[in-house]
Amino acid sequence: MSVEVSEPQAKLAQEIKGKRPSIVLLLPTYNEVQGLEATVPFIDRTLIDDIIVIDGRSNDGTVEYAFEAGLTVASQLRPGLAFGIFDIARSLTHDYIIEFSPDGNCRVEQLPELVAKLREGYDMVVVSRYLDNAVSEDDTVVSGCGNWMFSRLMRPLAKFPVTDTLNIYRGYRRDIFLDPDFEFYLKGPVLEPLVTGMCGLRGLRAIEIPGDEPLRIGGETKRSIVYNGSLCLLMVVRLYLRKFLGLRL
Repeated sequence: MSVEVSEPQAKLAQEIKGKRPSIVLLLPTYNEVQGLEATVPFIDRTLIDDIIVIDGRSNDGTVEYAFEAGLTVASQLRPGLAFGIFDIARSLTHDYIIEFSPDGNCRVEQLPELVAKLREGYDMVVVSRYLDNAVSEDDTVVSGCGNWMFSRLMRPLAKFPVTDTLNIYRGYRRDIFLDPDFEFYLKGPVLEPLVTGMCGLRGLRAIEIPGDEPLRIGGETKRSIVYNGSLCLLMVVRLYLRKFLGLRL
């Protein structure tokens, strides 16, 4: 089933062809001052137009450090990482957004290649921890198996061989969030795989680039693997129903 690109998406694509697209780097934080201190000084700010910290009420000095570093800080509007990024991103005017976790999992050295691919005209660029010789030092057996499963489930929806559907480290067109279907399918912490799925449903141009994932800074992950995995599986099922049966459930 072919899906036409929406009028707003087509209009934006034409506008981007005639000018240098604007890019914002989004850093979601909750008590991540250690991570900010270890990553922010090494970000090449000439690559992007803005850096925005989306903070979920940190109390460890995260916000204070962000202001001292000259970053813009936005308070999270709804609980949950996915809604934090989604709500703020929709209020912006940039052409592209890049999600960057400041907990050490995202390497700043990967930014130039990611930005270059976006400026080539790709609608989504994912830094894959499983492409070519890339490795994840932060993976567990459970999280690695989960990503393997969801990546293969996502392939029938996409036009490229997905290897990393869960990674936060990615850049994509902000207007993907303006598609009314996106919020309809955004139920819980499934934002990144949903971006991949929506690119597939809309026939958008996507690519992966290899990139290592170092160990996180400042403690263990805050996510619940079972809860997140259950909602991600439900989201994939709903996208399958939409693509192959035309059902919007």
